[in-house]
Amino acid sequence: MTSCLRLSACAMVAAGVLGACLVAAAAEAERGQALYDLRCGGCHETSVHQRASRSAQTFEQIREAVVRWQREVGADWRADEIDAVTWHLNERYYKLPCPTAVCGMPRASATAR
Repeated sequence: MTSCLRLSACAMVAAGVLGACLVAAAAEAERGQALYDLRCGGCHETSVHQRASRSAQTFEQIREAVVRWQREVGADWRADEIDAVTWHLNERYYKLPCPTAVCGMPRASATAR
């Protein structure tokens, strides 16, 4: 009986941690979208990210483009803001593997595009 209670307690803790991670992930995605909409949305439409000949093939390449363009528009974003925008773009359009350090949980597999 004791091992069953321990297992139940561990499962509840794990569910709580996972739930907290999902809430944090949603907040980060919203922040990334807000930053993108504010600084990039006026010039970029979804067609830019959904075109067949995308130049970004990795999460890092998406991040490099975000860094380059935020400088172009004078956004002066911090690293965490760059990560949030990169995460937003990746989740919405690219669906590429994301580093655990940025996204928290690795994506199981990349969606072919």
